Amino acid sequence: MDTIIEMPAEPLNFMEEKMKEFDSALHEVQNQKQQEAQGSTPPQTTKPLIQRVSPHLLDMKADFQKCFQPRLVALGPFHHDNPKFQRAERSKLKFAARFVHDSGANRDDLFDMVKAQIDDLRKCYKPEDVEAYDNDKLAWVLFVDGCAVLCAVRYGMEGKFDELNTKADLLIFAQLDLFLLENQLPYKLLKILIGSAKDSQIWEQSITDFIAQNLMTNTEHRKRKHVDDDKDYAHLLERLRDELLTGEEMKIDNSKIGRMLLSCGDSRKHRKTFRSIKELKESGIHVKPSTTNNLKDIHFYCNFLGKLMMPRLLVDDSTASKFLNLVALEMCRDFKNDFEVTSYLCFMDTLIDSADDVKELRVTGILHNYFGSDEEVANLFNKMSRDLVPDQERYEKVIKDIHKYCNNPWTDALAQAYYTHFSTPWTFLAFIGAIIGLLFSAIQAYFSLPQNRNG
Repeated sequence: MDTIIEMPAEPLNFMEEKMKEFDSALHEVQNQKQQEAQGSTPPQTTKPLIQRVSPHLLDMKADFQKCFQPRLVALGPFHHDNPKFQRAERSKLKFAARFVHDSGANRDDLFDMVKAQIDDLRKCYKPEDVEAYDNDKLAWVLFVDGCAVLCAVRYGMEGKFDELNTKADLLIFAQLDLFLLENQLPYKLLKILIGSAKDSQIWEQSITDFIAQNLMTNTEHRKRKHVDDDKDYAHLLERLRDELLTGEEMKIDNSKIGRMLLSCGDSRKHRKTFRSIKELKESGIHVKPSTTNNLKDIHFYCNFLGKLMMPRLLVDDSTASKFLNLVALEMCRDFKNDFEVTSYLCFMDTLIDSADDVKELRVTGILHNYFGSDEEVANLFNKMSRDLVPDQERYEKVIKDIHKYCNNPWTDALAQAYYTHFSTPWTFLAFIGAIIGLLFSAIQAYFSLPQNRNG
């Protein structure tokens, strides 16, 4: 009997390989266009995968490499086998055991619940990032890490550091590791574990309080009442982002006089622009803190003088890590978003040029500086925002109205009169006279505009 020897298929040549790759990309485009034509392209309902920081962002932020790497503890599969974090594995086991004990659940039952969901939990990562883990190993890693996180969060929020036999500063550093993109655990995992606890509401509340405490805009660290909702977060980092971008926004309308003043301004880009808080102040624009924690709550309105309303911001040693990991999340290709956090950082960069700008933000109560000198804070924001691309429409109206205000002969004169005549109390009447004169001129100009003549 003849032996048949199968010859290996000849490898594709260069052009055949490239054409095959191109055809695959073309097929994806055709499918997408077909869905769009049928009106069947739904909004994003799937959660972004837990993935590594974009190499492009790592290259741009070479000065901030440590902001993307765990400090004390590795969570999830990405850094699990790194010898640097092996010392924390024993502590994680103790924390996980305490959660099992306090929750009133059985260890085997809890692990079986996680393992029963391991196919869905595996889908929270890119296949290549978890291919080295079989189901048992991945389930065990997630089980231990999830239980440990819930224990650390609850005991940390309750200040029970002694019961964990852990120093407060070490636990705080470990908690910072919970907001690294590469250190995220599936939120579904935490929900599975919390749902098994006899007092699940307490564990839910500790997560809510933990997120509230870590909001960079929550300068008073106010606790929040837990509200059950249908939001299906991918992980804790996404929940932090969601909390930073939700909440009621302040709505303040311009006064009639303010609308008249802005109507006389020029918003064209080639005219006078602003580069700092200091320049805004010189143009008669003051900054004032808003009453919400929403990063999108930035508004400009005009009465006699201009006023820029912004949320308060706490700056400390964790600020860069949180902001840049949120930027890394927004850069994930499978996460559809409007780059709100990225746009906020870029807007702050337009306001902060030097230590004088940081000082003005401190004096007005917008910025709470626990980081260092005003100059260090200015450098921090300048470096964080460098090379980032914002959503150009995010603050378009705010910037346009500021340009209108700055490119206005009457507001320029009003600002000069304000600073000149309020330098001493004896010149108050002179200031009032200047206001009346400027308002009379503004009213005349308003009613002489072409659109008013025609309508």
